[in-house]
Amino acid sequence: MINLLFKIFLYQYEVKDWDRKKELILSKINKNQFKYDDLNTFQTDRNCREYRYNLDFKNIFCDELDQFKKESNSSDIDITDIWTLKYNKIGENHCPHNHGSVGYSGLLYLEYDSKVHKPVKFVGPWNDPIHDKTQIVLLPDPKPGMIYIWPSSILHYVDSVSSNKLRMVTSWDMKVK
Repeated sequence: MINLLFKIFLYQYEVKDWDRKKELILSKINKNQFKYDDLNTFQTDRNCREYRYNLDFKNIFCDELDQFKKESNSSDIDITDIWTLKYNKIGENHCPHNHGSVGYSGLLYLEYDSKVHKPVKFVGPWNDPIHDKTQIVLLPDPKPGMIYIWPSSILHYVDSVSSNKLRMVTSWDMKVK
C-alpha cells in the first residue's frame, strides 16, 4: 500500500483575452523605472515604490485569480508585493531563492521565447530517496499568457539567458485566507 505524506501543487492558468490584458498590465508596469539593484544581473522595478500595481494586477487578472481561489479552497487573496523583471543581456540570471515560508508566489511571462529562453526551475524540498540527488523540475509549458502559482517556500531559479532577446516576467507574492 502507498500513502501520500506530502503534496505540492503548481497551479497553472491560461489567461483569457491575453492580448488585451497584456496591454493593460504593461501600461501599469511601464510607469516604473527599471534598474539593476544590488547584485542582481537583471533589471527590475521591485524597489521602485512610486507606482505599485497590486490592485491593477488583481483587477486585470481577476478571472484567473478567481480560478486559483476556487482550486486552492481560498476565500480571499491579498497580493502583498508585485514586481517585474527584465532579462535582455546574455548571461543574466536569477540565483536560487524563495519568497518566504508563508503564502503563495506567482509568475506571468510577458515576453518569453522557448527557442532562446529557459523556464524557471524548481528545487525539490528533499532529495530523491533512492539516488540522494537534488530534484530539479522545470516549469511546465512556459509561454506568454500563462499564470503559474506555487507555495512561496519552494526554492527556484532562472539559468543564464543565452540571448539578448527580452525575457520579461511579472512576479508577485500573496497571502490567502
